[in-house]
Formats: sequence, C-alpha cells, structure tokens
Amino acid sequence: MVSIRPINNALGKVYKKGFEQPMVRLSESNFMNYGYDKFGSNIRSFIDGIGIFSIILKDGLGCYMYVTQSLHNKSIPDDKRKFVAALDLTNGGLMIAAQIIMHKTISNKIIQAKMFNKFFGKQFDRNTSKMLHSILKRTDRYKDMSQEKVSEVLAQYKGDACDAFGSLTSLIAATTVGKRVIVPFIATPLASKAEEWMNRNNKEENISKDTVNAYDTLKHLKFNKVG
Repeated sequence: MVSIRPINNALGKVYKKGFEQPMVRLSESNFMNYGYDKFGSNIRSFIDGIGIFSIILKDGLGCYMYVTQSLHNKSIPDDKRKFVAALDLTNGGLMIAAQIIMHKTISNKIIQAKMFNKFFGKQFDRNTSKMLHSILKRTDRYKDMSQEKVSEVLAQYKGDACDAFGSLTSLIAATTVGKRVIVPFIATPLASKAEEWMNRNNKEENISKDTVNAYDTLKHLKFNKVG
C-alpha cells in the first residue's frame, strides 16, 4: 500500500512556499500598510480596489499581447493586420475603461444601499427584528435581551451583508456588464478610428496613371473553383 504521507508533505511545502509565505510578505509590505492607513476602517474599499486593479492589470497585459500578436501574425493578410490590431487595442482599452466606470458607479454607497434594500431589505426591517426578538425571548440565554439590542445587532449584520453584497456586485458589474455587454457594442466602430490613428504616419504611395493592372480576376476565380 502506497503511503500518502510523502504526498501530503510535498503538498504542504508547495502551499507554504507558493501561497502562505507570499501572502504573509504581501500583508507586511508597504503597499498594504499604505492601504490600511489610507482607508482605515473602510477596508472593503481597499479590497475592492485591489480586485479591480488586478483585473485591469491582467486586461492591460492581455491587450498588449493581443495587439503585438496581431501585428506580427502572418496568417492575417497584410492589409488587415492593422485593423485586427486596432480592434484588439480598442477592445482592451474599452474593457479597462468600462470596468473602472462600472466599479466607480456600482460601488457607490448610495447605489449599493438602494440595490441591497431592494433585494434584501425585508430581511432586516423592523418586522424581522420583532420576530427575532419574540423567538429569542423563548430561550434561556437571550430571554433578557431587549428589542433595541436585537435591532442593533441586526443593523450590524445588515452593514456587513451590504459590504459583502457591494464587493460582489461591483466585481460582477465590472467583469460582466462592462466587458461582455457594453464593450462589444462600441469596440468595432471605434476600431476604424484606431486604425486611422495607427496609420497616421504612413505616406500614400503614388501610383502612376500609366500602370496597367494585368491581374485577371475572372481567371483567378475559375482556377480556384476548379481546384
């Protein structure tokens, strides 16, 4: 029978060196300390910002790689490469911009409060507080708890739930609504403008009026059809 202890030890070392130690160093870094000092108790905004920043950084790197690949992709015709690269550039730029806008909009406290109250407000209203108080009075441990205390604890739970809801919805809005819904509608039209910008330094070739086009398009089509 094969012992799994060596496997567990190997996985433990990988976890410690690949995840635990880097996370500890990150938590003790000047960047994290700056975030703690700047945001204070509003740590959710700091965490949301890191999440959006990581997504934007990933999309920025991906945009650069896609544009570079399109410009040097020999399988794409020469006259189409810059348009494809322009489409990649506009798509990447719009994705980054849309994510920032959606995050700034959806993560607003006023919008978050309205959205949360619309979906989950009844779970934390006064009727729920009274119901919880009536249930708690029947127990020995919480029989002396007042209605005001129940409302206070419920309000704390509501605040924590609203923070979690805000983090989730802001990331969904940035990655789904911004990237998959808004960007595709405007990326293609703007690609032509980006292509013009990329060709701004290209000089038009002067073609002589006496040049005769000897290419027989009809013969070419017949040959391809037969082949």
